[in-house]
Amino acid sequence: MAQVTGRVFITANGKRLSTKSGSTLKFGNVKREMVPADHGTAGYKEITESPGVECTIIHDANTSLAEIQAIVTGSGSFDTDTGKSFVLSGMVCLEALSLADGEVKVSFGAMDCKEV
Repeated sequence: MAQVTGRVFITANGKRLSTKSGSTLKFGNVKREMVPADHGTAGYKEITESPGVECTIIHDANTSLAEIQAIVTGSGSFDTDTGKSFVLSGMVCLEALSLADGEVKVSFGAMDCKEV
């Protein structure tokens, strides 16, 4: 029986982040949307979507919000417990960080995401 991905491990600029479960990898590429017309569907259009990662970091004394916020041309990985890994290049922290109840929600964008 094949194992299903249950846990993921996120690294940003060489540092493993202490993340809660529920992290999301956006592989990026092309998103397609249907285009409605008065006579029915005219077809579809393609929109480029950027890759990225959304996660919640558990904050402790070793967590530097300044380091995470400063990531603008970084690299990272999204590694699964099933052995699949994804490498992100040109990683950037997208939003101002907020710390609440010992947690920090982080959104990273990237220029590229490759499955390795």
